[in-house]
Amino acid sequence: MLKDFQPPHVYKLEGQQMYFDAVRKKYVPVTERETVRQRVVQFLIQELGVPQKMIRLGEKLSNYGLPFRHRADIVIERYDREEGVNRPVAVVECKALERTLDEAAYNEAFDYAEKLGCSYCLLTNVEEAHWFYLDADSYVELESVPTYREMISH
Repeated sequence: MLKDFQPPHVYKLEGQQMYFDAVRKKYVPVTERETVRQRVVQFLIQELGVPQKMIRLGEKLSNYGLPFRHRADIVIERYDREEGVNRPVAVVECKALERTLDEAAYNEAFDYAEKLGCSYCLLTNVEEAHWFYLDADSYVELESVPTYREMISH
């Protein structure tokens, strides 16, 4: 599923390999983790119908009023009509392709999702992708991937 999506074109700027990140509207260095992040973004937009303007990359948790210095790899937002602001609906934790998705990686993904109040969570290294939904007090792994429309309807 995610394996079918490729990162953007690689540019060489001042001797360094860079991607042009269309979401952040800037060049970012090519790293293993950034490659995974860029591939996931393409999947979110093309397969799940997530509007580009509802995707935040490398988002500081403090931008959501949380007293933490950590950054989430990808946050998917929805518009809250009552409050007139965007709210997190899903968080994506990206690991490098060779990295095993171990207990620490799962705990990190769940921790970010809980802190942000997200209903959905994805942990991936592209080779593996695990989607979860917060059901009562625990995350339950999903058998199918929800579309953006399905995510914001819950």
